[in-house]
Amino acid sequence: MSSRRFGPCLLVACVMAAQAAQAAPSVPVTASVQSAYDDARQVNADRHAYDLVIESAKCQSIKAGGYACQIDFTRKAEPDRRLYFDVVTLDEREGRWVLLSGLCVKKNAPTLR
Repeated sequence: MSSRRFGPCLLVACVMAAQAAQAAPSVPVTASVQSAYDDARQVNADRHAYDLVIESAKCQSIKAGGYACQIDFTRKAEPDRRLYFDVVTLDEREGRWVLLSGLCVKKNAPTLR
């Protein structure tokens, strides 16, 4: 068989694959969730822990838009590196992942009267 015979087919297949990749939205991965959390911490350091490390994330799209992610995380400050889990929601805005809800938001201490 001649390699010339497959050249046009290969080109068409590559073009179709590139179009499909552009049409399908990217799904957040572990690094995406960590980045969104770090960005949220920069905006409001009082409500987010500085030492949180995302270990894994499993994300899927939700009807309302964005993604729901089940995550596992640890805290650097804990010597036993206990594993925690949470569910967060993210959305992609202007090419960056944005944390919408969840992930170890510190509660304000109750005020004593």
